[in-house]
Amino acid sequence: MSSCSAGSGKSTFSKQLRVLYGDGFPEAERVKLRPNVYSNVRVAIKRLVRAMEKLGIQFEKEESKDLSENLVSVENGQHCYELCADDKLSLEETVAIRALWQDKGVQDAWEQRHLYHLAESAKYFLDNIDQISTETYIPSVQDILYIRLPTTAIEEHEFSVNGLTYRVIDVAGQKSQRKKWIHFFEGVTAVLFFTALSGFNELMDDDDKVNCLHDSLDLFRDLAYNKWLEQTDFILFLNKHDLFVEKLKTTSIKSCFPHYDGPNTPEDCTDFIQGEFLKRKPVKKTVYPHITCATDTNLMKTIISDVHNIIVDINLRRVALL
Repeated sequence: MSSCSAGSGKSTFSKQLRVLYGDGFPEAERVKLRPNVYSNVRVAIKRLVRAMEKLGIQFEKEESKDLSENLVSVENGQHCYELCADDKLSLEETVAIRALWQDKGVQDAWEQRHLYHLAESAKYFLDNIDQISTETYIPSVQDILYIRLPTTAIEEHEFSVNGLTYRVIDVAGQKSQRKKWIHFFEGVTAVLFFTALSGFNELMDDDDKVNCLHDSLDLFRDLAYNKWLEQTDFILFLNKHDLFVEKLKTTSIKSCFPHYDGPNTPEDCTDFIQGEFLKRKPVKKTVYPHITCATDTNLMKTIISDVHNIIVDINLRRVALL
């Protein structure tokens, strides 16, 4: 079973399993996912504009302000940029989104995204707006990996890896959804727990008073001590390490852990956060930590191979105890 706080990369891991051991997202299906890319673009630019208002950031150009108001007025009319995934981006939308993304005020809002919730994939899609808006656009596999759509239902996936069949249960990460998947715990071989290292200075989407990493630590502790999981090993994915490294160049993890007194290097900070998770488990529970970037297929191929070996080992140990 895979679990995490919202936006930690759990669903991206399931996509990587499909890329590496499934059908790899054939073109016919990638075409169907095109509206989801458009939805991500719309949500991204709208949240940036809203954040500017909240943070008191001004547009660099008056023209940008007019364009932003047009986008908002469209949403209140026939389009809903948060929820609606149309078949294509109109020329008017594309021109407006491109101009807004190039505006210094919007870029300032992007740099301050730790003060509100914005998917890290926003930059990826907005940087590629020219390609995405073409009539012939078909999402690449990499585009699919970056699509951000919250998991709101229980999803099950089956994969065959080295002759063994795995059933992966992907549960919702939002706080409001967690009670729905408690009963799935019993009988699972292992819990794959994902946390976003880069969330150390971010607020949750569904509770903007809670730090993302703090929420992840609390959820990990609750699951580690859950009565249904007393005999279940955990595989901990410290995900989004690439974004974490970038953030550490300008931000200290003391913003999340005031008691931390070590160097602000990626190695030291990763070790510290890993230790914070391991402190929140029962002494006898086995946890296998991995440092990951779920959108990196080559890296994930190696890590998934390691996970396969761990799960085989877990099953062998269980058989030996019977």
